[in-house]
Amino acid sequence: MFSHYLSSLIGAECRLLEIITHEGRSACWLLENIAINENAHLVCIDAFEQPNLKDNLEASGRANRADVRIGLSRDVLRNLAPNSFDFIYIDGYHGQVEVLEDAVLSFRLAKLGCLICFDDYLWDDPVHNADGTPKIAIDAFTVIYRRKIEISEYGRQVWIRKLSD
Repeated sequence: MFSHYLSSLIGAECRLLEIITHEGRSACWLLENIAINENAHLVCIDAFEQPNLKDNLEASGRANRADVRIGLSRDVLRNLAPNSFDFIYIDGYHGQVEVLEDAVLSFRLAKLGCLICFDDYLWDDPVHNADGTPKIAIDAFTVIYRRKIEISEYGRQVWIRKLSD
């Protein structure tokens, strides 16, 4: 899906944001396949410094284009510049409040035309669902913002494009 939706950003001077980077597999893919312009930049957010993240980013050969921010996404997102990202990947917490908060805070960071991908739309693990599921929050967001977005796909991931502020 990433290749399909992000093809217009390949080689562009773009800014990318990933919410919850963990060990950096998707961050490395973005750096190696999309953020290939020397002025492209990726901001990675994670609540904790993951043991393998730095090494994995270094192995990509493009670690200098990644800015890792450690902290809760709800705090870090509030300190990023509005209207500054071309792509936002929300693959963070799975509780409905956290997912909805990440969506709302990310929307203000997105440039017009920005693609936003919500991962784990269909995630449902009864052992870990005390705080709800991402689907509830993503559905609420897309309903509330329906006049400001275009929905490209509903599946395991939900892809939207920001049309207006």
